[in-house]
Amino acid sequence: MRRTSILLITLVFLAGAAPAQRSWLDRPVDSNWNNGNGVVPNAPRNAGRIEGICQDQVRQPESIADRAVTRAGWFLFGASQTYGAVTLVTAMADVDGMCRPNNYNAFVFVGNRFAGTLSPTPAGARSDGALGSVHLAGPRRITAEFARYTSQDALCCPSQMSFVEYEISSGARAVVRVADVRTEAVCRDGGVVETQDNVVSGTVTYRQRSALPRTAVLIVKIVDVSRQDVSAIVVAEQRIETAGKQVPISFDIAYDRSRIQQRNTYAIQAEIRDSGRLLFITDTRYPVITQGNPRSVDVTVVPVGGGPGPRGGTIRGSVTFRERIALAANSEVMVKLVDSADSNRTAVAETTFSTGNRQPPYSFELDYEPREINRQRNYELYAEIRIAGRLRFKSDAGQRVELRGNRTDNVELVLTSAPETGEAVTGRTLDLSRLGAGSIKIGDRSTQFLINGRVNVRTDGTAEVTVSSLQGTYRFGGRVTFFDNETVRIAVENSGDADASGEIEVKYSGRNLRSVGGTDLILDGQAVTLRF
Repeated sequence: MRRTSILLITLVFLAGAAPAQRSWLDRPVDSNWNNGNGVVPNAPRNAGRIEGICQDQVRQPESIADRAVTRAGWFLFGASQTYGAVTLVTAMADVDGMCRPNNYNAFVFVGNRFAGTLSPTPAGARSDGALGSVHLAGPRRITAEFARYTSQDALCCPSQMSFVEYEISSGARAVVRVADVRTEAVCRDGGVVETQDNVVSGTVTYRQRSALPRTAVLIVKIVDVSRQDVSAIVVAEQRIETAGKQVPISFDIAYDRSRIQQRNTYAIQAEIRDSGRLLFITDTRYPVITQGNPRSVDVTVVPVGGGPGPRGGTIRGSVTFRERIALAANSEVMVKLVDSADSNRTAVAETTFSTGNRQPPYSFELDYEPREINRQRNYELYAEIRIAGRLRFKSDAGQRVELRGNRTDNVELVLTSAPETGEAVTGRTLDLSRLGAGSIKIGDRSTQFLINGRVNVRTDGTAEVTVSSLQGTYRFGGRVTFFDNETVRIAVENSGDADASGEIEVKYSGRNLRSVGGTDLILDGQAVTLRF
């Protein structure tokens, strides 16, 4: 998991008038608005603009899923959730006068392919059916809450809540569908504090120069610390599986407003554990929510028993390469410790970190559990560097390390350039181009007329198709799946630095390009019609 599977993105329950018609939440669940075509729906055309201080609510795109949603005209807000290959993001078309999300929805992607939304239409601010907390509970399950209003409800307080469970189908075209809906009355008491939203966000970090194990888990809690003579009462909790991510680690923890009392004091507590062992914990109070305290806080944790290293084992060193080239920002470095006798190179311990804007050498700290080390065996280190997910540098062979104590220093791993392509699958090249007429249409954008096309197939089986219009050029890269004297079929894998999928079929005779056409072609979540 690149991010927590138990993250709650709680959107304010935006109250409103009674529904003018029967809500989809009250209808049978045997129909589905998600059809599996992989196309992200466009944002409403009549939406307003997000200006002034409301722009602080907008999150910038970071992932392929984020970019697919923004390209359809939406504005991201709230933290994304990831569980394995599933990613869930929330986005809005505009905001209301209090900067609360309006015309918003939750978008689900499986393997970077759009699988559906959680509501058939965007949720309206202060209206029945406003989407509340969303929980990506597993690789095939999502739960969500929707505010329900009657004509007698005040704008602050819906009298009912609909709880919806979703399933994600398996297969090449994953689809989100509703599995169950139940609606229940909301129980309230007089001590509820009304807030603009009910999410506390921030970051957790520590000052030690040590890396977290890939199996480390960050636990963030909102606790009631009003009484000194009793244990703090946990109001809400979020668990984040770090999966190689290093500090600072962001969190967004949702809480139930009905559990908040204005007269009480609340604080954030955080801890980091690995396999049940406590590594870091807060030793300072970080007050939030009530009595003028914020809902955004940066937390610093301190080591328990020295943090992840001293109680276990630590290998320190650097990763570098000899080529005189600069790496792209935020490349990924992976270092792993393996048993020399293991032909599968299964990691005994592993760490992954981002290069940021730095250039080599890259310092690393790899923590391992001594109880997992057999002192009668030999161990080696392997490393690799990936750029945008593609392997760029790797270890030619494992580097032997001596694990005599609990600390090994000054290990230098020198990597070599990895082959840019895989094993040859065609052994043939093809270079075709022609001027002509064609068209390309992406999503709901206007059709562009093509005037030039080019196809290049390499001996290793990789291929690139380039088509150009007066407005610009589009490149689709991938691997050859079929190649004879008349036809080449290419499984599309990318479009420059953008995500793409589908198939392109090329017809030719001799050195003459006859046609180029796309089948199930998707570019950043939007359907593409290509004819040339």
